[in-house]
Amino acid sequence: MKKRSTIGRESFAALETVTVSTLDAPKRVFDLTTGLPSLTTLFADLRSVIDPYEGTTIFYVHLSSNPIIEERYGWEALEAYLELVHNYLGRLSQDVRREREHCHIARAFADDYVALMPRREDDEALSSRIVDEMNRHIAAVDTDLAALNEVYVGRAHVKPFPKIHPERLLYRGIQQAQTEATDVGRQKLSAQVRVLDGCLAAPQKRFSIVYQPLVRLDDLSIFAYEALARCSHEKLRNPHVLFNVAEQSDRVWPLSRRLRKLAMTPEVELPSGALLFVNLHPSDFADPKLLAPEAHVLALADRLVLEVTERAAIGDFDTFRANIDKLRALGLRIAIDDLGSGYAALSAAAELDPEFIKFDMTLIRDIDQSPIRQNLVRNMVAFAVEAGAEVVAEGVETEAELNTIRDLGCHHVQGYLLARPALPFVTELTLPSPSAGQEAPAGS
Repeated sequence: MKKRSTIGRESFAALETVTVSTLDAPKRVFDLTTGLPSLTTLFADLRSVIDPYEGTTIFYVHLSSNPIIEERYGWEALEAYLELVHNYLGRLSQDVRREREHCHIARAFADDYVALMPRREDDEALSSRIVDEMNRHIAAVDTDLAALNEVYVGRAHVKPFPKIHPERLLYRGIQQAQTEATDVGRQKLSAQVRVLDGCLAAPQKRFSIVYQPLVRLDDLSIFAYEALARCSHEKLRNPHVLFNVAEQSDRVWPLSRRLRKLAMTPEVELPSGALLFVNLHPSDFADPKLLAPEAHVLALADRLVLEVTERAAIGDFDTFRANIDKLRALGLRIAIDDLGSGYAALSAAAELDPEFIKFDMTLIRDIDQSPIRQNLVRNMVAFAVEAGAEVVAEGVETEAELNTIRDLGCHHVQGYLLARPALPFVTELTLPSPSAGQEAPAGS
């Protein structure tokens, strides 16, 4: 994920049509992340936007996933996400001004946004457009953030009323639009939580585990499998959505426990000698049931590799590291998953002394066509080797990518080119023809 760039007054000027004189601008309060003015500083300017005949529509854009993004990936990721939102709203503002003469956007309560514009008959369509276009905009830049992204839009219509002060009229309209937006979000989450509870009550019916091979690059032999969870209910089919709902409803441990039990059940016969990679949520490392595993898990301990994503925001690192040491004492190994680009991320990951480091598919995709990323991966592999870790390149889909990562020194590979997740276990690999079409990944 790119680091957040500083958004200054130039971005604000491009986004807004509110008149702010050069002398007055320094007195106003600007949001440090987006450069937008805070809502309360705009009331004096906004009184004039209420159309005396048609009135004004207030759109309240509620971003309910902000706390989850920050807790899972850290404040830098949240600010990068908010910058993506800001960039989209800037383009939207320019488009709307061509259609409706003016559009005012400001940072609202928490990390939400307010847009005010003349009322039109297509206001409802614009609400849907904001949600759809923002989702596409974020997905085009960062698929992980897009999977967590939840956008809800509420609307309110205000018209001048002589007995009510314009500022108070606008404020009431904003509150009404906010209530509508947040109610929609709560209703959706409540419905998802009910679905999750039903799935947790019957895990063997609703959840399944498939296993994707991890392959040695030197001889293309399978040395491990990654357990990947699947939910059969359409509302929770996306794994990111599944855990997002679990996080927001305090159900991560119950969900993770059931998935681990399915992945490591004695009935699943792991091929002889193979390791088993199991994804964990960062909070799982404080779960007493993980730290004191059952007998059948202990029997597999020397073949288990626990994955934690590099992008996870770890609140108490000392306790986190101490719990990892307890698991290592039982014979388990650690892998850092989804490692992004840059030495800072690699250095932080190395603090956990992982046995494996998995390079994210965003680094690997079309790497054969990117000399810059080739040089980056070559040096990251050297760093990992010096730290005592073996490197797994994830998401390999073409033979050109496979040959390139082999030349760059990666030890292992995982991807649709070699095998898809399946059950029973894939034991033989068949390399496709270079001209064969590649199906898009379904996600982990």
